[in-house]
Amino acid sequence: MKLKKLILIGAVVAAGLVAWKGAKMIPHASHEISVAIDWAESKVPMEKKFSMLRKDAESLDKDIDKVKNELAREIVEVRELTHKTGELRAQVETNAKALVARGETISNADKVVLVGRSSISIPEAKSRLEKDVARHMKDAKRLETMEKTLEHREAIRDTLTKTLDGMKAKKAEAMAAIDELEAEYKQLQLTQVESKYQTDDTRLAKIKDDLRKIRKDVEVKREVLNLTPRVMEETTAEGTAAKTVEEILAPVKK
Repeated sequence: MKLKKLILIGAVVAAGLVAWKGAKMIPHASHEISVAIDWAESKVPMEKKFSMLRKDAESLDKDIDKVKNELAREIVEVRELTHKTGELRAQVETNAKALVARGETISNADKVVLVGRSSISIPEAKSRLEKDVARHMKDAKRLETMEKTLEHREAIRDTLTKTLDGMKAKKAEAMAAIDELEAEYKQLQLTQVESKYQTDDTRLAKIKDDLRKIRKDVEVKREVLNLTPRVMEETTAEGTAAKTVEEILAPVKK
């Protein structure tokens, strides 16, 4: 990020100097800034650009972490709310069955209703039943609200899950694109090096011709050396033929 800021500052300063030269240059200030920025970016080594791109891609981790934390919070909330909703649902269903059974008992009663070991009048039993039904309906309403809340929190959890997966996939895609582009750039560098140092065919032909001439001179000299010993042997043989046997054996007889 510092490098980007320096490039931008340098470009703005350069464009400002150009615009400062005269009032006629002011309408072209934005163009000069654009040109200066392009020039400044062209001076940044390609390896540095790839490094900056990777840092930009890695900066996505901050956003990913935020979504991850929110998702973790929602997962816990959904888990707890699911447990509480399940308990309340079981309680409401149990109470509903009990209230229906009490209603049947009251309907079948003659004058009094047996509650535990006590007996109460039918009007009193109905009054108690009505109060318990009202309490039950409040619990049922609370259960309905909790179920809607749970459904809403589950939707948020699922959305955050998709968002997190999408952000991770986009980051991985960006990193893969950077790696692929960097590999292409390195291949291009290799091709440029091979092209830069490729030997010129004309020069190579001249070298081969010079080598052929030198090789010919070497072969000529070698043939001269091969012929020299033979001349010496022939001369020695002629000299020996002129000597007598006594002269030849003279060194032995001494």
